[in-house]
Amino acid sequence: MVNIGDLRASYERISNYLVETPILSSGNLNKKFEANIFLKNEVDQLTGSFKIRGALSALSHLKSHGVEGVVAFSSGNHAQGVSKAAQIFDMKAIIVMPKDAPKNKIEKTKGNGAEIVLYERHVQSREEIAEQIAKDKDYPLVRPFDNQQIIAGQGSFGLEACEFFLANDIKPDIVLSCTSGGGLVAGTSIAFKHYFPDTEIYPVEPLTCNDTQISLENKTRTEIKNHIPTICDALEVEIPGKLTFPINLQNCKKGLAVSDKEVCQAMKYLYEEFNVKSEPSGCVSLAAILSNKIDVREKNVLVTISGGNVDADSFDKYIDSA
Repeated sequence: MVNIGDLRASYERISNYLVETPILSSGNLNKKFEANIFLKNEVDQLTGSFKIRGALSALSHLKSHGVEGVVAFSSGNHAQGVSKAAQIFDMKAIIVMPKDAPKNKIEKTKGNGAEIVLYERHVQSREEIAEQIAKDKDYPLVRPFDNQQIIAGQGSFGLEACEFFLANDIKPDIVLSCTSGGGLVAGTSIAFKHYFPDTEIYPVEPLTCNDTQISLENKTRTEIKNHIPTICDALEVEIPGKLTFPINLQNCKKGLAVSDKEVCQAMKYLYEEFNVKSEPSGCVSLAAILSNKIDVREKNVLVTISGGNVDADSFDKYIDSA
């Protein structure tokens, strides 16, 4: 299992390439919920999401072992992270992406020099396509969450957040983390459970794709079959990761889930109160608070804003629908 030493070793390799993203707060939000709420804003991160953290960790490790290229599959943010990390470390990247991924994510991935292979979401298997390419090219497949170096890299988010709380002599009571396969919440939970063992960790997902919430209730990896699509395209994973779930089962209190409408309302609130444009997937943690999925009164709370890769037309549509 990934440990705090792995997080520190990864962060030492990648910190020079990262933006140490800001932690935001609002008197209005704190007053509304009678809490101290802190938002760590990965919209400001390199490539516009936390995914670059894990990608840099994995590819720097592979580069040190002489690997010249990688294959990945992603709806967008992992794609951008891997393609950017490959550009930084002068490696080839082949990324399998769904045809219906946001156009800006596809274009940005191409812009980083990656080769794109498109597939039909919910019809074709992205994993089978990527595995075949990896075999043909003799490149490693860098999975978006089931990879120890990815988990360790995402844990840099948690290390930075813990440093903030330690430096300001604040004891965090609750951490809310946007969750798909579980890499970010796993890495973050390792950091927080090391420095603040009593902190409660909550993965947050779309209501129609809440595999981690169900799996934590069942205490075993449980697949969602025939889930309803969500605007949170980056969180459409049907089953938690093999490597991430044992960590999250050990470290997380329970899972939370929010509707697309609640996500749109959170996007609007974040923009109006903080002037931050989040993608839907990046806003589920804030949505959990705003929709009263968790009682945060008199608590110190860290909220993950995990990314902002959304095109202008879609953002306006989501805000209008709120």
